[in-house]
Amino acid sequence: MMQIHTLVLINMLLFALYTVAIFLGARVFGGSRATLWFSGANLSCALAMLGRLGPGHFSDHFWGAASAILMIAGLVMLHRSFAELLDRGKLLWRLQGVLLLLVTAGCLSLLRVPTKYPVAVLLVSAVMGAQTALIASTVFSFSGEGVEAAGRFTGIVLSMYAVLDLMRVAVTLRYGSAVYGEAVRQMDVIWMCGMLLASSAVAFGFLFIATGKLRLELLWRAQIDELTGLLNRWAFKRIGVKETFRSMRIRGRFAVIMMDLDGMKRVNDHLGHGGGDAVLQAVSASLQEALRDRDSIARMGGDEFCILLPDTEMQEAVTVAERLRAQVEALAIRYQGETIQVRASFGVSSSGECGWNWQNLLDRSDAALYEAKRGGHNKVVAASRNEPAVVSIPEIPMEAVVSERRRR
Repeated sequence: MMQIHTLVLINMLLFALYTVAIFLGARVFGGSRATLWFSGANLSCALAMLGRLGPGHFSDHFWGAASAILMIAGLVMLHRSFAELLDRGKLLWRLQGVLLLLVTAGCLSLLRVPTKYPVAVLLVSAVMGAQTALIASTVFSFSGEGVEAAGRFTGIVLSMYAVLDLMRVAVTLRYGSAVYGEAVRQMDVIWMCGMLLASSAVAFGFLFIATGKLRLELLWRAQIDELTGLLNRWAFKRIGVKETFRSMRIRGRFAVIMMDLDGMKRVNDHLGHGGGDAVLQAVSASLQEALRDRDSIARMGGDEFCILLPDTEMQEAVTVAERLRAQVEALAIRYQGETIQVRASFGVSSSGECGWNWQNLLDRSDAALYEAKRGGHNKVVAASRNEPAVVSIPEIPMEAVVSERRRR
């Protein structure tokens, strides 16, 4: 019995430690709802362990019932914390609530009508096994890009603990047999040791997933234009350089379209920057709908956009640009009761005419764009063949150079 009490005490202290650590981390670094739910889950489990240290036997007394309800409540909050962390919101929230109500009703009934048969242990162990399996399923199913390893690790740990709960159910069903008492004592030790290891592993898994999600969010923010949701100039350059390498390797073709909205100054002067933002967002959404999934589009700054078309010849790119020009011209954007219409000018370059040099392609499409604007706006101009084509090694990102030096 002393060994069980020692394990219960260690589990209680660990749950309390995780509660304080996660809560303080959330306060200092700006926590999400997921971290608050996770802190609540650990606090509930710590109180459940405190209840197990209270007087009486688990299946017969008030402390045992309170401990069981708190443990189930802790798992409900643990499920919610992972659902929030993985952007699943209230996934299976009602089912978890039903399980909590079931255990609460069962424990309260047993307090009023006690029984020698360990019904409470059987009920709580079965529900805990189901809850833990649901949490593991959520973590396995929705741990996306960048957090797969942490999600897989956490899911495996939760699955193993669910198996321990089911083993506890199997031992409890042997009530009345000659070996029941010894089997229960051994199972309690194994169950508490499993909880000790699982709680630590799940806490670290939660932190790893949270850190991975934060890293992905920061990376996303570093690559995406906040107003339009398009790529920014830095991210677009990386994609463009990679496509240049790929096309040069296979002797393929790709095209670049530079686009600039006409008349945006009048929109900003008349409706303010809010009207200009509404136009940029509407045009961005229209362009994204019109392009292929493998095409890339970026806001280069202000009202200038750039589009990369892999495996595309010059004539095809001009056709695409003409279609986009007509689509932008047909837009009717509503803002503060007024209808805004804008037009756009386009410059097109292709690796077939301008060579496999990313910066040269951008410069040539930019020059064609300004020729379109000087020629009256709202038109498409292809880069001229008059300038000699440039075939050279594309720019290599600095991180690639550093990596190569390290290998040497």
